[in-house]
Amino acid sequence: MKAEKQQLCPNCQTGLDSLKLDSHTPVCPYLDFHNGTHCGKFAELKERPTEIG
Repeated sequence: MKAEKQQLCPNCQTGLDSLKLDSHTPVCPYLDFHNGTHCGKFAELKERPTEIG
């Protein structure tokens, strides 16, 4: 069963970079690489995004 496409991983640099390129799609284009416990495209965040508020 594939991971449900619903959001970006909160600690993934790859997902954050993807969101910066296309902010209209808050769905990680690499979720098909996630097997439920591990993602082949996961990269630990290099920088923490600043929170607004």
